[in-house]
Amino acid sequence: MNGWRRCKTAAGVILAAVGVGTTVSASFAQQAPGEYRPWERSVLPNVSDYGGVGALQTPTARFGKDGQFLAGISIASPYHRYFINLQALPWLEGTFRYTRITDRAYSNVAGFSDQDYKDRSVDVKIRLSEEGENWPEIAIGARDLGGTNLFGSEYIVASKRFGNVDVTAGLGFGALGSRAHFDNPLGQFIDRFKNRGDGADAAGGLGTAFFSGPMALFGSLSYRWEDIPLINDDLLFIIEYDSNNYKDDPAASDLTPKSPFNVGITYQPSSWVQLSAGFERGDTAMARVSLFADFNNGFNPLLDKGVPPEIAIRGRNGPQGRPDALPIEPRPAEAAWLPELAEASVRAAAADRALEVRRFDVSETHAEIDLTGGMPGWEMNDALLVAAQAARAVPTTVDIVEVRLLGQSGRRVMSWRLPRKDMAAEDLQLDTTTVDAQDIAAQASAGVHMAHVQTHQDQKEIALRLFTAAAKNDVVLDRMEIAGDTVRIHIGNMPFRNFITSAGRAARVATQVMPPEVERFTLVLGEDGLDVAELTVLRTHLERLSKDQSTLDELWHQIDIRQARPPGDDAIVNGDRFPAFDWSIAPRLRQQVGGPDNFFLYQVYLRALASVRPTPNTEIDGYVGLNIVNNYDELTLESDSQLPRVRSDIKEYLKQGETWIGRLQGAYYGTVAPGIYATAYAGLLEEMFGGVGGEVLYKSVGSPWAFGLDVNWVKQRDFDGMLGFSDYSTVTGHLGAYYDLPFWDLHGSVRAGRYLAKDWGATFELAREFESGIRAGVFATVTDVSAEEFGEGSFDKGFFLSVPLDLYATKPTKTRFGITYRPVTRDGGQQLNRSSALIGRVDSYDVNGVARNWPGLMD
Repeated sequence: MNGWRRCKTAAGVILAAVGVGTTVSASFAQQAPGEYRPWERSVLPNVSDYGGVGALQTPTARFGKDGQFLAGISIASPYHRYFINLQALPWLEGTFRYTRITDRAYSNVAGFSDQDYKDRSVDVKIRLSEEGENWPEIAIGARDLGGTNLFGSEYIVASKRFGNVDVTAGLGFGALGSRAHFDNPLGQFIDRFKNRGDGADAAGGLGTAFFSGPMALFGSLSYRWEDIPLINDDLLFIIEYDSNNYKDDPAASDLTPKSPFNVGITYQPSSWVQLSAGFERGDTAMARVSLFADFNNGFNPLLDKGVPPEIAIRGRNGPQGRPDALPIEPRPAEAAWLPELAEASVRAAAADRALEVRRFDVSETHAEIDLTGGMPGWEMNDALLVAAQAARAVPTTVDIVEVRLLGQSGRRVMSWRLPRKDMAAEDLQLDTTTVDAQDIAAQASAGVHMAHVQTHQDQKEIALRLFTAAAKNDVVLDRMEIAGDTVRIHIGNMPFRNFITSAGRAARVATQVMPPEVERFTLVLGEDGLDVAELTVLRTHLERLSKDQSTLDELWHQIDIRQARPPGDDAIVNGDRFPAFDWSIAPRLRQQVGGPDNFFLYQVYLRALASVRPTPNTEIDGYVGLNIVNNYDELTLESDSQLPRVRSDIKEYLKQGETWIGRLQGAYYGTVAPGIYATAYAGLLEEMFGGVGGEVLYKSVGSPWAFGLDVNWVKQRDFDGMLGFSDYSTVTGHLGAYYDLPFWDLHGSVRAGRYLAKDWGATFELAREFESGIRAGVFATVTDVSAEEFGEGSFDKGFFLSVPLDLYATKPTKTRFGITYRPVTRDGGQQLNRSSALIGRVDSYDVNGVARNWPGLMD
């Protein structure tokens, strides 16, 4: 996986989803054809018995709102279906489902015949076209994709709405085609399409039976009765024609339907609950409950972010001195000139004095600025102060800054030529006939102030003031560097998931203590001592923001984001921060669902986690688990793996390690060069393996690509989870390529290399991060291990979900709740579960990440 710090628990999805969002809605109000506007009312799309948006047993071409998540259960004897569903993209719906077949034994083998059969399924549905005035919504989909194919079906379906009536018609294959209304026309050209069985594959494979075998028609009609008297709510009535004749269904009992028509009713008591009941197959009652959440809605009214620091304005409530004094001392040579920031800074300084910049031209050695406006009697002094600001803002190669104050007619009234070096008031060169030169010199002396922060002792005093103010405001700072008019502030690990909130608080603290001449705040973003990106903002712009003279949108266009450079030798470390110690104790749950030993295996345990940071770049961390209660004594099935048992012996770790060390490692993180990061680590790296390793990653702030390489020597740990090791050891590592797709906040990755069982191959992953911060994705690993040698499942695959806990917490936290689900835990394609992976530490700190989080600057 890609280092996004996922927990490996396998249930709790419903609990994680319910409460994430608040309102999802759809509209079934009376409208003319083609004027249907979904999601205008708090009406949920109807959920089918299979867990996808549909009618009862059959699908429709309807979809949920982008980011909609639902979980639920449907019962229509002998099937109990437990499902989760995600509208992963606006046009893509995915469903994962567990089906209990209550009249069929799990196995004839002694010890497994006393529980009912379980089946896992994955469904997908893709929108081909949206509904229009004269055109239906059309979709294509598949059920039981890559599973046992017990319920395997494919279909093409269309839906059209007429006021409160929604009409659906479709063509089904597989189970949905078992009424066999038509022969498959593709069978005239390719033999495998004639009969469904010719394309069957082993369980866990992707299959090749798609759209094969006979075809059948299905359809449904739904009517929404709005504002029913007495209940003052809506009911949805559904009738459908089911194209499944159930002759090939896996139930033990005879399911021959007495009628192909099913009827049902759906009621929504709240914006996140849907209840359904019906009568199916002519003799079977159905009941269904579905719970909804919106992954694009992350609002949490209980979250207390504390009191943010104030922006202090120079000369008012900020550092005292001459509030209009702007240093003409050049910035350090290593501080690159930013044309947009320079011009924005001069325009802001001019606007503060009722002046307007009409021209801003900068060449290699000369700068020219034309100003108009100003308050009567103050134009000259104001223009001079703007000139000083310009002298500070332009490149270090510019020797002369010429500022001209123009009258209303555009004629020059007066101008100044300001030399950049060793400027004093008497050095100002005046070209004017409208005022007395001595008056100009006097006003210049009053308006221009030379300020220098040069000695190391001065810098240490400023750093002490900054770190003290930061601590009072609960702002975490690791380092500070100051030279000329620029201060670089390295932000530490703060609890806010939105790193721009951390940056904004650091900048506001800096306005309270920085000398008036310090104008450029460069905020270094990253975590664990890694300097990833630099966000530069002008102090003048922050002051204007606090005086409601500017907005966040305007400020966004006045900042600069670029690759961070490592801290310099003169960087001052916040000595009060290190060594840093953190710890937590909390109950945890881990579980396994749907296994042959027992449908639900669980353990409730107490986890004690602690970390020590001797320096900003080093960390020693680990956790200990203490068992409270579990039912792992029911684990009896032995592994039949033909590969080294790097994962399939999980039951031995679970049974023997009732008190265990989950992780105990030391790690170093560093920035080798701008955009190049490295880490080295050693210790007990995860619950099953310990060893040593390292990783190097390249990620440019301006590029969607990242590339990394990790190499690890690891040894398998003893089953008791303490300090001992077994005899098995190996070298594992991967070369990874990561890409941020330019739409829907999708992230893709490919990691190729050697796995724990000494097999070679590649892991493909595609994930999406929703607006709430929830991440969901799928992965698959293909190695040189054959499907037969791999065993059930054919290859490693699954999905994951990562939920930020600040959606529920009362205090800010970066902690996430995660699950990774695999249909079968096997040994092929297994990676080391490293907590120190670099991609998860640096991938958010780019231009897109800053833009996405920018609204949180003033939180």
